[in-house]
Amino acid sequence: MKDALINYSKKAMARPNYYNPGEYEGVVPELKTEFQRNILVPRTTKTNFEPFRYCSRFGFELPDDIKSYINLYWHSYIEGAYDCYKQDENGEYYKFDEGPIPVLKHNHETDDDVLFQKNGVYNLTEQLYENCKKEHPGCDDITEEVKEYICIGWTGYAAHAVLYKIATGEIYLESWREDRLADDKPIAGSLSELISVCFFLSQNRKSLINSGVLG
Repeated sequence: MKDALINYSKKAMARPNYYNPGEYEGVVPELKTEFQRNILVPRTTKTNFEPFRYCSRFGFELPDDIKSYINLYWHSYIEGAYDCYKQDENGEYYKFDEGPIPVLKHNHETDDDVLFQKNGVYNLTEQLYENCKKEHPGCDDITEEVKEYICIGWTGYAAHAVLYKIATGEIYLESWREDRLADDKPIAGSLSELISVCFFLSQNRKSLINSGVLG
């Protein structure tokens, strides 16, 4: 995980104007200052994950790679494009992705609050459960399937949930089929792999994708 994050940061910092002040609104001042030099700020304290494990909603421990992702560095969203079988059979289309989750400390927060932020792993997974209930009422297969996943982010282009399969560590996109929660095939074999394969589109190509001209 550490190598994947460091390699990603090198690619991100090589982009012009990589620092976006809007991403750090409300973040504690000392971190905002550090983020102007590096998108990864090493953590000197650790988040307590026991509240996630013992909450009545989930009742399982977060996998080690998600813990490492949270505890190694403070950072904003890991954003980028990735080659995905869903977009185009000819491999010519890439989805622009704005996940996984940020790991930021805001004013008046403790180091443990990162679990419970609006875009934190607890709230995203809770939202996944709630959406599943609303969209598949009475469908026991789907409501059981949702317990196999943790939501770790969203894609920016098509609003798919990014799903971590607890049993294998594989990363899936949420399916839009009515009979299942996740797609048939993973988009990455692990969270580290997803971070490692992210790359950056040119601003022109990104604009064309987001406007619907490409895709």
